[in-house]
Amino acid sequence: MADWICELHNDDPGNPRPAQLVAELRDPRIQLHQHVRNLGGTATFNLFFRATAEPFYSLLEDDNWWEPDFLAVMLAAAEKHPDATVFWANMRIWEEQPGGVFQPTGRTVRRPTTGPAQRVGWGQREQIMGAIHSNGAALFRSRPGDDFSIPAVPFAVVEMFRERLFPYPLVHIPQPLANFSVTLRSARSRDHAEWATLQSMLAATFLQHAAFGDNELAEIWQEARGAVPPTTSSLLFAALAWPGCRHLLRHARPIDWWRLIRGSIRRPAVPWRVLGSRQRHADWWNWLDQNTAACFARFGRAATP
Repeated sequence: MADWICELHNDDPGNPRPAQLVAELRDPRIQLHQHVRNLGGTATFNLFFRATAEPFYSLLEDDNWWEPDFLAVMLAAAEKHPDATVFWANMRIWEEQPGGVFQPTGRTVRRPTTGPAQRVGWGQREQIMGAIHSNGAALFRSRPGDDFSIPAVPFAVVEMFRERLFPYPLVHIPQPLANFSVTLRSARSRDHAEWATLQSMLAATFLQHAAFGDNELAEIWQEARGAVPPTTSSLLFAALAWPGCRHLLRHARPIDWWRLIRGSIRRPAVPWRVLGSRQRHADWWNWLDQNTAACFARFGRAATP
């Protein structure tokens, strides 16, 4: 697939290497966009998630890479699903080693198959506190008026927030067509309280509107207990911080409360910051709640596979 344009965004004004690389390549399809100041990952990605003059667009992050047939296979899937806007493929996982060498792990983000593309509706359990698509393996159809910009949230949750703006269904291509690298350095924060706050926000705003029955809620709690590490404390924080999720508490077990108390003793700032986040980050809470409610109203909830 040779018919493409590349906008190369350099978000490090002090790094001359991107400009040097473009000059060396001498490929008119590659256009350098030099930021005059560092915007950060979330704001830089927001520049990308708006409709363009091109019919499709993709984001290739600096620590990921595509297989040679990525664009061709993704565009073929888009032709078969003309009503869909977002397509994403499976990814192989690599780990960066000292010296800039990347080593394959033999794992993929999802279980690979040779089957056809799959349509995925809104309201998957993975979306309670996570995301189903991957930025670095996605193709987006450009439609007039589309704007998938999100608030200035930490980079670790950009995919989770953005999935609450997308039109559904999404289309998943199960073959691994892209590569994700676990790098030695990361822009993701190591702030435990921040992560707990965001996980609780995502869970609370989803579960308030999902209308899960008691059996499904019990399964969600069981899945949270089996996660590594367990995510039950996020469910408890969601229920304690958001009145619309108080019903979650009736499925909590003593071991769930014990984990929460133990973690709070080890990191006392976490519960204080999570439970106060509705005041400190009211813009995040309100944005998530409004857009999550809109998703459920517009798309309903996909049947559990």
